[in-house]
Amino acid sequence: MLRTVSFRRWALIGSGAIAAATAGCDKPESKPPADPTKQVFDAFASRLDNYVRVRKTLTDSIGALDPTTSQAEITTRATGLATALIAARSQAKPGDIFTPEVATILATLIKQEYSRRPEPVQETRDDQQDELPDFVPQVNQVYPTTYPLATFPATLLPLLPPLPEYLEYRVVQHYLVLRDVEANVIVDVMPNAVPT
Repeated sequence: MLRTVSFRRWALIGSGAIAAATAGCDKPESKPPADPTKQVFDAFASRLDNYVRVRKTLTDSIGALDPTTSQAEITTRATGLATALIAARSQAKPGDIFTPEVATILATLIKQEYSRRPEPVQETRDDQQDELPDFVPQVNQVYPTTYPLATFPATLLPLLPPLPEYLEYRVVQHYLVLRDVEANVIVDVMPNAVPT
């Protein structure tokens, strides 16, 4: 009987010691500090998703685009979509999507990319700037068809956060522009993004 009691007491003490020793193991492991750039880009992606939801509601009401339709019908639909987007986002303003946090990171990435360009490329910057559209872009503005859509630098695109379908980056003078491709509407603008 004594042996049983002693064994039980040892078992209780032993199990208590094991519980105490393993108590720290139940706690979640400490996580590495969050990457602030990832957090900013995640928030940027969330704002883009909000735009996409608004856009989808409008395109659903307008109807799907039939690729076999005439150019005139495609233009009419694009104009209708642009009008609907501008009305739905009538309160939109610069920085709604390109917030100061994401703008700071993007401007740094763009500046770094431009500084890495070979000297002969940098020497032709003035010529390249002359090819850029010469207007001051505004949120909810239809991108003027009188200006060409300058090719976006291929070396820069992979450095920027990916965009949803129907959205693209464009450069207008020193602005980074977010453009809805089908509607031809400027969704947001970021000034002083591109070195002059």
